[in-house]
Amino acid sequence: MSVSRYRLTGREFAGDAPDLSGLLAAAHEKKVRPRCLCTAAEPEMYVARFGDDLLLKRMPGTGHLHDPSCPTFDPPPELSGLGQLNGKAIVSDHEGATVLKLDFPLSMRSGRAVTPTDSKVAAATSATATPNKLGLLGMLHYLWDTAELTKWRPSWAGKRGWWLVYRELTAVAERTSSKAGPLSSILLVPPQFHPDRKEALARDRDRFLHHLQPAKGKPVPLGLLVAEIKSQEPSQYGRRLRFKHLPDMAFFMDDDLCRRFDKLTTTKARMVEAIDGAHLMAIATFSMRGNYAEIREIAVMPVTADWIPFDDEREITLVKALADRNFVKCLRYNLRADAPVASVLLTDTTPPTALYVPPHHLAPEAEADLREIAAEGAYPAWIWSVGEFEMPELPMIDRG
Repeated sequence: MSVSRYRLTGREFAGDAPDLSGLLAAAHEKKVRPRCLCTAAEPEMYVARFGDDLLLKRMPGTGHLHDPSCPTFDPPPELSGLGQLNGKAIVSDHEGATVLKLDFPLSMRSGRAVTPTDSKVAAATSATATPNKLGLLGMLHYLWDTAELTKWRPSWAGKRGWWLVYRELTAVAERTSSKAGPLSSILLVPPQFHPDRKEALARDRDRFLHHLQPAKGKPVPLGLLVAEIKSQEPSQYGRRLRFKHLPDMAFFMDDDLCRRFDKLTTTKARMVEAIDGAHLMAIATFSMRGNYAEIREIAVMPVTADWIPFDDEREITLVKALADRNFVKCLRYNLRADAPVASVLLTDTTPPTALYVPPHHLAPEAEADLREIAAEGAYPAWIWSVGEFEMPELPMIDRG
């Protein structure tokens, strides 16, 4: 794969230039934007600081302006649920910062959420969210998408661990905020757990969660958790959830939330258990009660062993078949499970190919609508029809 090239204040340089760190440091200090030379449009980039590192990032909303072979390429928003939300629930500025408008509360009064919701449990089939606000599952999709965990190249096989998921999600939080404030102040993504660092990790977590403790006479702030569900066990008043990399922190759900949770997530949980290496990711709002947390709202998302999201058995079959291909997984955000969006965009064909895998329960008239929309899309379409048991032959790789 060729190395990306950029232009900064009249100078062209490669992504592996020996003095890259110096160039990025100067650009960050002067707040000037490099341009990516992958297409004639030369889309702007920006320099982001993550700890001691400086990285080149695409400007929000410009991923589709890059060449499909460029590492910063993203599908056009209309191929996923993102197109419904851009500029409404998701608003980005020219410095790479993003403000999210949410349809779930991040604080409570007297034990009740400030903003009422129809259900404590969010699901892909929920119809409560609107294009003007981002639902809880849509929030997880935004984090995953922006962290580029939806992208795949064969050379990444075996190289994606939780440390990378943690790093990328927390980096997104650093440049994202909501009406309640910076996302980084409430988002708990557990770092990789090591027994020999157990006490240090617990101290860091307690320090982070301290401001979420309730104060008399003030609204109770809610935290936001993104973690992998490890197990569930009965508790006196409901259930305790255990999360990977959080062995020493307790999260509880009451009986009512348990019933809703089981109704909406049991199928996904069993599907993950049946697939080797798959993970069941959760996003949840929670309140602190001393040294334990109470979950207030929760949604789940199945992902493969390589952290690629999928909705059902047909999508996991497709994703497995694409293990040796370059692609981007498209996500639904607020949209219903039967919405006519692409499942995957293949980026190793010229032009890219949009792959559609409608759910097996999709009605014939809805599939007809999907075919019509796919035919009018920006890229050629490949469709695995509901009526076909065997997956059709995939488009060939363009090796030109």
